Amino acid sequence: MSTFRFGFPVVVALTALSGCASISVQPGTAVATRQKPQKVYVESFSTDKCEFKVDREGTELDQFKNNLQAMMTAGITTDLTKRLIPAVAADPAAHQRRENAWLIRGEFVRVYQGSRLLRGTIGFGAGATKLETRVQVFDLSTGSPQPFLTFSTTGGSNAEPGVIPSLATDPLSLVIDAAGGAGNVAHGVTEDTTRTAREITAELSDYLYRSGWIPEDKWIPPKSYSN
Repeated sequence: MSTFRFGFPVVVALTALSGCASISVQPGTAVATRQKPQKVYVESFSTDKCEFKVDREGTELDQFKNNLQAMMTAGITTDLTKRLIPAVAADPAAHQRRENAWLIRGEFVRVYQGSRLLRGTIGFGAGATKLETRVQVFDLSTGSPQPFLTFSTTGGSNAEPGVIPSLATDPLSLVIDAAGGAGNVAHGVTEDTTRTAREITAELSDYLYRSGWIPEDKWIPPKSYSN
């Protein structure tokens, strides 16, 4: 009797945790480019055409957008630099340069804050967050106005992210939290930004690996929609 009494909650908990949060990548276009870059510039992601469902409006919504942009830039530059290639935030003249570097340009498509209360008390999709982006990567050494790599990211958190202790001390999450300002962006969206930054790094890693520019032990397989 005790096996069944204690086993069922454990199974439920493990199921909830296994599906609590995920960001995946949808490949777009990819064409060959000249060489592995020495640096990557990251532009602030546009919010102009994004669908926002958050508990803010007016000036508070504007601040939310600014913080979200800062978080994404900090997340991508930090994760790329740590795991793949030096990356910095782009200045306004970055796209005009001719150097052995890549430029990441993106836009937020959908940002849903969801309900932290529902994620924590019910889970299984209730109160889920949603974060979707579109990403373009340009080779500055060619001067081409067309991106050589495009892809999208999508995903969110179904269970309250706070149930995963490791996220609280994750170095990348701490960087992103600091960039967004304490309490200025919803907790679930902050965690989604962390995961999105990692998947963008993974997609660039996949391109570099398939081009023969990094060894297999440096390859970070991205999570595809089908996984």
